[in-house]
Amino acid sequence: MGRVFYWIVSAVLPVAVAGAVTGPRATAAEPQLVKIGMAENLFSGLPPGVVQTASKPFQTMFEKNAGMKGEIVIAKDYTELADKLRSGKLDVAVFNGFEYGWVKHHPELVPLLVAVPITKNQALIIVNSESKAKGPDDLKGASLALPAATKAHCRLFLERLKEKLPEECCGTAKVEGKSIEDALDAVATGTCPAALVDSASFGAYQKLKPGVATGLKVLVESDPFPSGVIVYRKDSFDAKTATKARDGLIKGTKSLEGQLMTSLWRLKGFEEISSQYKTDLDKCLKAYPAPQEK
Repeated sequence: MGRVFYWIVSAVLPVAVAGAVTGPRATAAEPQLVKIGMAENLFSGLPPGVVQTASKPFQTMFEKNAGMKGEIVIAKDYTELADKLRSGKLDVAVFNGFEYGWVKHHPELVPLLVAVPITKNQALIIVNSESKAKGPDDLKGASLALPAATKAHCRLFLERLKEKLPEECCGTAKVEGKSIEDALDAVATGTCPAALVDSASFGAYQKLKPGVATGLKVLVESDPFPSGVIVYRKDSFDAKTATKARDGLIKGTKSLEGQLMTSLWRLKGFEEISSQYKTDLDKCLKAYPAPQEK
């Protein structure tokens, strides 16, 4: 899985950079500059220097389909992202769904679009098919491999799960290599008891190594997490501009930039926020309340 992911990145980044360099042609009327914020955990497993480049397909698609000039700003976490958005240092931000749930009470933050993932955002604990473990409480000591590219919702799931388990359960295991593929290989060969991965990555591994994957099974799975959200500050756009940006991004996934971005982020595209999404978000917020400020 790790090799596939980095293959996608290596294939996408050169094109993304080229698109960012050439960009849209200048016009007589200078387009509005929009600062777009993204948190580092949206790019789990990528070196900091690559994160800025990995975000370029979204910037380019935003520019060409929303009619604005974009500038990517990387934030340390969701709190910094929300603070910069509310203070006017950012105009638009991309949040993990559960993190948007933690900040959505701020009235100046307005959801624009929801990302549509290829598969549900679920966290899975995978074990060998011969494992006698019946639940996570059976995984004693350093037993759980955490790949470098582990998604933010998987880390949240494990963090909250461990609060309910004995202290000695689900410790971090050391495996050869740091990719998702390495972790699942270790579980398949019996050198590691379990691995934490997201459902999309496990599905990709099953396609990449169908024979090996038959020796694995799901021990625990989370409920689906809400998908990511694009949010803007209330005074960043008027209603007409927001509609143009929304429609442009939905249609833009059919463009070259859109296809690059959806491939890299494993998305089908974008859609408007539905009542069902709001219900799912509230359900997630109840199950995973915001961390208490220290």
